[in-house]
Amino acid sequence: MKRSFYILNLLIILLISNSIYAKHIKCKWQEGIGEASIIKDYSSAKMEACARAKWDALEKALGTQINVKSVIENFKLLDEVITKDVKGFITDVKIIKEENLGDAVRVTIKGCVYPQKAEKALSLISRNTMFNVIFIVQDRNNIELDDMNPVNVELINTLTQQGFEVYDFASDPDINPYEIENIISQRRFISLRRLLTRSLAKITIIGKIRFIYRTKAGQNIGYELYSPFNIILAQAQYYLLMKDKGRIRILSSGNVSAKGISSIDEYAKNKALESLAPKLADDILNKIQRYMISKRKFIIVYVKDIKSVSKNFEIKSNLQKLPWVKSVEDLGIGKFRVEYLENPIYLANALESIYGYKILTFSPTRIIINLN
Repeated sequence: MKRSFYILNLLIILLISNSIYAKHIKCKWQEGIGEASIIKDYSSAKMEACARAKWDALEKALGTQINVKSVIENFKLLDEVITKDVKGFITDVKIIKEENLGDAVRVTIKGCVYPQKAEKALSLISRNTMFNVIFIVQDRNNIELDDMNPVNVELINTLTQQGFEVYDFASDPDINPYEIENIISQRRFISLRRLLTRSLAKITIIGKIRFIYRTKAGQNIGYELYSPFNIILAQAQYYLLMKDKGRIRILSSGNVSAKGISSIDEYAKNKALESLAPKLADDILNKIQRYMISKRKFIIVYVKDIKSVSKNFEIKSNLQKLPWVKSVEDLGIGKFRVEYLENPIYLANALESIYGYKILTFSPTRIIINLN
């Protein structure tokens, strides 16, 4: 009798486990629309339109706010990378509508998207040069999320000048500044996962700035002397967070402060923020650069059809301007050793999407391109 009871319990546990697992892996039916110009022939355009439709379905299924179609241009290279790394992220794909527009093809597909695999597929090909930025400002009991404060503006400008792309979370209507303050105070960064999965950015900069009132105008500072100024300290606490295999990892953290002085309270706070902004941006950029150096790798880039030294210099200059490129060594006409700080697939994508070079061969250590 006791044995039967244990077996029955085991069966119930197995049924519940299978039910939970089935829900976990359940795919989501989604339609996607893709369009492509007919340049070579109709069948090639149709293939590209189908690829675009697949990514459209993925975007809709995940609710991502970054348009993959604007990031990725080389669907052939993309499909090759995705097929090797993530299989079955969208299955049972069927064309439910096909339109010949004369100079273009438009297709509507329907497929079953597996959210976890789709997320991994998107992260493999997204531009990891993108950062999320969330900074709240706490003034006594008031907490604000202001995308126009000097700290946000300076940080976004600094990252942009370094070749990064920045998504300012202050513009997201779903973000509650009081919730962000609790997340930072309690270091409950896993609570951000829902928001961060909607963005393809890999790294998030999250922080809060609070004001410390040192001296008020008119305050007795001793010996019957009264301060003519408000002295206010703006203190920033921040974290660099990275999405890593479904988890959120803390890459680094820091505290930076700066002082503002003025006879008017509001002016003193603004001056404190203006002084804090460049110091904070430099501190964060140094932390990012240390992380990038730890990720560096070397890739040999071969360029066909270079017929002059001046053209060789031009190619080298173009390579040096790309995000995540640390250095470029000239190994001779049409051959360069690139010190790169991220997944080599991003370098291949950048060469095609930014400069229009054609990728002939790609591997993690070698890229062969054609200028035309």
